Amino acid sequence: MLRFVANKKIAFIFLAFFLFIASISNASASTNIDDPYYENQWYLKKIGYNYVHDYGLRGQSPIIAVIDSGVDIDHPDLVGNIWVNKGEIPNDGVDNDLNGFIDDVYGWNFVENNPNPRPIINSRSNDDGLNHGTMIAGIIAAKTNNGIGISGIASNSKIMALRALDDKGEGKVNDVIRAIDYAVKNGANIINLSFSGDAYNKAFEDAIDRAHRAGVIVVSAVGNKNFNLNQNLAYPSCFTFDSSENAIIGVASLDTLNQKASFSSYGSNCVDISAPGVSFFSTSFYDEVEKDYIEYLGYWSGTSMSAAVVSGVIALIKEVNPKLSKNEILEVLFKSSDNISMLNSKYGSDLGSGSVNAFNSVRWADEKWDNMNGKFLLYPQNKVENYSSSENPYNFKIVNNKYDFVDSLSLDENNFYNKTSITIGDVDGDGLLDIVIGSGLGDSPYVKIFDIKGNLKGQFFAYDEKFKGGVNVALGDIDGDGSLDIVTGAGPGGGPHVRIFDIKGNLKGQFFAYDEKFKGGVNVALGDIDGDGSLDIVTGAGPGGGPHVRIFNSRGILTGQFFAYENNFHGGVKVAVANIYGSDTKRNKEIVVAPGAGRLAEVKIFDNFGKERKSIVAYSDKFKGGVNLSVADINKDGLDEIITGAGPGGAPHVRVFDGGGKLAKSFYGLDVSFSGGIIPVYIEDYKQNVDY
Repeated sequence: MLRFVANKKIAFIFLAFFLFIASISNASASTNIDDPYYENQWYLKKIGYNYVHDYGLRGQSPIIAVIDSGVDIDHPDLVGNIWVNKGEIPNDGVDNDLNGFIDDVYGWNFVENNPNPRPIINSRSNDDGLNHGTMIAGIIAAKTNNGIGISGIASNSKIMALRALDDKGEGKVNDVIRAIDYAVKNGANIINLSFSGDAYNKAFEDAIDRAHRAGVIVVSAVGNKNFNLNQNLAYPSCFTFDSSENAIIGVASLDTLNQKASFSSYGSNCVDISAPGVSFFSTSFYDEVEKDYIEYLGYWSGTSMSAAVVSGVIALIKEVNPKLSKNEILEVLFKSSDNISMLNSKYGSDLGSGSVNAFNSVRWADEKWDNMNGKFLLYPQNKVENYSSSENPYNFKIVNNKYDFVDSLSLDENNFYNKTSITIGDVDGDGLLDIVIGSGLGDSPYVKIFDIKGNLKGQFFAYDEKFKGGVNVALGDIDGDGSLDIVTGAGPGGGPHVRIFDIKGNLKGQFFAYDEKFKGGVNVALGDIDGDGSLDIVTGAGPGGGPHVRIFNSRGILTGQFFAYENNFHGGVKVAVANIYGSDTKRNKEIVVAPGAGRLAEVKIFDNFGKERKSIVAYSDKFKGGVNLSVADINKDGLDEIITGAGPGGAPHVRVFDGGGKLAKSFYGLDVSFSGGIIPVYIEDYKQNVDY
């Protein structure tokens, strides 16, 4: 029995009077795309899809066989890109093309053995099974710029719909084998297998080998069990073949930060490349009779989605340069991928060649077309020209305590992008607030200080300038000398290295919050946790670590620790220190935590002993893209409120909760179509600081 697992997950950033920061995940589109849900597809910008449209289609549209739980071939965003068997006359009861299948105009249903490849609603159906194949088809080939729905990666390709899994996402190996052979015989260029199983089957392996020898590229999900596949094999991605050539492309999943997704399996023997795999919004099975089913759904996660991304990019390569052989296509795919080793240091080569890059892939393919006898023009990994768009400057939006827009602020710092950290305070003691920013993922490890008007006042490197994982920042008077200190935590890919600087960048202290071999980075917050009159440093492990919160005194000595979520959650923990409930000493503070991507958007409040006081679900239980966190006494009652911003992949949704979990305010900080994330930060007396 085969079974796919399509975990449903999601992922954002924003600043306030409220100041809101819109983060730039990679780039804004260089061409106008009119599909209304395009902004819900965060992963398209991540792989550079918005820059591929300058490269024309040369030759016939690639045919991609989606062997899955069925495809809604009548879906309005797919109907124009469904493969049609032109050798067959519809509904005449005759095998016109003599391929062994009668009336197989749009593919075949190998489960019920009939020519209808659509999902089928019955008593055994579940939502995952009914929608999975249509979701995969939409990621690959939904029609782009048709004014409806979403954008497919290879929107000029054709989907050959082959139903070999049932409406629960389960299937028989023999049905999959028959579907593979059908795909090969009927002209498929690519076969997408978004499922995996644990049992080895020689006949299944032989079917893939036949496809490989026929020149068909087979792409497979590696599974969602977080297995080391070098020790726990999963199929079909772990099949081995006599040929030295790559017969099947195994695909692992990455999160929004290009780190291994918590659920994704890995292993150098089975994984060839990685791709985004969280928070996917795509086409879904639609039945006009069943009102519960709609045309688009979100948000899904899993290696199933990642495999579909890679299948789409392979189709793009073939569209741009149909002269490439199978081996040349794969060479382009692998060599043009982004190097993610720094962000995934503990996995080595277990995530394949890197993260798929659609823009680099088509650019390489185009170069190969222009110079068939020459060598590839080697574009540097992680370097895409004009990826930082002037249309989306790094900026702030300010709203007042009535949540009305009052101002905006743009810093001439467009190299700050992705997951940037920010805090507010009077750093130099001039009585006016300053903005302190830690660099984002991919940039040098700067800390920069701006006045409230956006003028740069100072900067320094918090870590070795070669480190590109970003810097998390917090402000507070650690040593009691009357001046604010800047506390930093290394971002993803760095060790859990906490450092304390004065405003000139002089190092005053440092320590490792967790085992220094851990490379997920560390989030930091400051507050007087135990009521002794001095600030404590609270840390949350970054992505890849357990949900481990630790408390250190000003000298870096551990004084307390606890786990904020279930031990097997590895999406990272955001931390804040606040006066939520008040106390007799008026100094004891609570610790507020929020999860990174990969689980329910549950904000929790703990006391100074690590006892949970309150749990608040900040967003829909379907949203699992992470929560950005801030705290402030907004209503001036002496107690702090909790301010949340949805993580990347969600709408720019800001919510304010009191300590009892009651929702005090909910609003969108940017246009609702924006899906890059939002970080909320509170500014006291903004106008007073601006009008000096």
